[in-house]
Amino acid sequence: MDIVFLELRPNSPSRAAALRAALAEQGLVVADEQVVTVGSADGLTALARAVAGQPVPGHPTYDDGTPPNGVGSNAVPRRPVALIPVDLVTNGTVLGAVLDDPRVLTGALAAESTTGAGGTELLDVLRIDAVDRPAAAGLVHELDPHDPDGLLLELTRRLPGAGVEVKPVLMGGYVWARPTDAVEAMAAQQALATVPERRVRLREAARGGDGFFSTFVLRKLSWRLTGPAERLGLTPNQVTAGSFVLGLIAAGLIATGDRFPAVIGALLLQLCVVVDCVDGELARYRRRFSRFGAWLDASTDRIKEFAVVFALALAGAGADQDLWPLAALAIGVQTFRSLADLSWSLRRKQLEGDVRPEPVHWVTSTENVRVPSGFISSTDTFGVGGWLKRLGHFPIGERFLLISLGAALWSPKATLIGLNVLGLAAGAYMLTALASRGRSLAGDLVPAVAADTGPWLGAALQRLRGRAAVIAPALVSVIEIAVVYLLSTAVGAQHGAVVMLVAVIAVAHYLQAYGVREGAATESQLVIGADLRMAAFLVLIFLPGLLLPIDDVEDWVTGGLWALTAVVAVASVSTSLKSWIGVTR
Repeated sequence: MDIVFLELRPNSPSRAAALRAALAEQGLVVADEQVVTVGSADGLTALARAVAGQPVPGHPTYDDGTPPNGVGSNAVPRRPVALIPVDLVTNGTVLGAVLDDPRVLTGALAAESTTGAGGTELLDVLRIDAVDRPAAAGLVHELDPHDPDGLLLELTRRLPGAGVEVKPVLMGGYVWARPTDAVEAMAAQQALATVPERRVRLREAARGGDGFFSTFVLRKLSWRLTGPAERLGLTPNQVTAGSFVLGLIAAGLIATGDRFPAVIGALLLQLCVVVDCVDGELARYRRRFSRFGAWLDASTDRIKEFAVVFALALAGAGADQDLWPLAALAIGVQTFRSLADLSWSLRRKQLEGDVRPEPVHWVTSTENVRVPSGFISSTDTFGVGGWLKRLGHFPIGERFLLISLGAALWSPKATLIGLNVLGLAAGAYMLTALASRGRSLAGDLVPAVAADTGPWLGAALQRLRGRAAVIAPALVSVIEIAVVYLLSTAVGAQHGAVVMLVAVIAVAHYLQAYGVREGAATESQLVIGADLRMAAFLVLIFLPGLLLPIDDVEDWVTGGLWALTAVVAVASVSTSLKSWIGVTR
């Protein structure tokens, strides 16, 4: 990154050394640094050349005359540039949030206006992406040289007119100051020394948009583990893997059917969910993200959930209870809900197109020294009605809580019944919402099929529109699960093998739907789908089960189910992973 320190006020004290140290603490590598006095006679010209990546008179160049950025007068610079007042007082995390977050291309440090007149206050740190630097440089010449202190605000306001969107990056619970006298400078320095920067950064790494239990319980615990994980040098993917192992151990303990192991398993399951929050918080804390990490997190969540459902049925079998139908139903209900939700969001996004954000009304800061009273939490508050709606969706935190309570306090049968009752209620709630608001989903655009339907069913589903386009992929998944389960049990297959295949099919549907939503999968990338799976099942498992002698049926059918389970698992995981890695590259 290139840095341009701006001398905006006459005789302003330079804090360039402190700012350089703060940038280094954030891991930012400064490739080229310049200091520009904007109020000087050639200040705007020097700034324009610095923003464009062109040599500035008096600034070092290479021996061959090439500017430090390695570009000529008409070329696009290779690196972004940051414009920072040389007298700025702020925490290093603030600079990192604007300059080192890959989600921010061209962005500015901001604060919500407290004047009541609306607008977003500019806090005088501007990051300009490499491709936007020529446009920004062209605007610099249009600025008022007699108002250097308002220069960054005016440049930020003009950038959208040149086709450059500036993303506001809220300051959070840190200090920001542009002191104008010794008293303000002392107040800013004292505030800077008292901010527990690491603690605030950990708290602000929490994600918003979670369910009620995740927001008010799990996230309150997870950020306390994020700090130790960061100090240990763990990566988000390692944390995801740890959560996955904890979930499988919890499932194994619950499967024993004994009370004490089940209680330990229930506690481990809750620890698993808390740890599962840490991976995202760790990524946000370090501002390092990967699509593979997103895939790993989403896929292991489904596998853990279905593993625990399988474990409850296995515990019931140990007590001579046939809970396999309840387990298959729970998997089917959750798959239907997940695919319907994903399909709905895909359809709405498709019909609405790329919604451009509302233009930001940038205003100048009303304070020279800003000391927030606390951190900015990204956890949302929706009010009573909003939280009731979220509870109506029966989100993952609440599902795992029910499973843990059931495993520790109730019987496996009661737990699976409760899981199905609440899951069906959530499905009914979703269908009611779809029926009442489904008209907005009508349109002529070919819908994206959010399910692992296969080539034949996928082509048929793409002919649908409106509500049918939303619900059909989820129905395909449920029909496939029902056909496999009912026909397998009709020919005497072991119920555990059937439910395992059902769970793998459900994961295959989810991986495909999640990939389509995130732009990492298309129908052409499928190896097998619901139509091919059902054809293989009928030809290789069900029909031989009807025709073979009775003594050989169970072994043949059960062996065929395990073989098909392995094929589906390997094909779906490898195909999904390949598509995500392809996007990453």
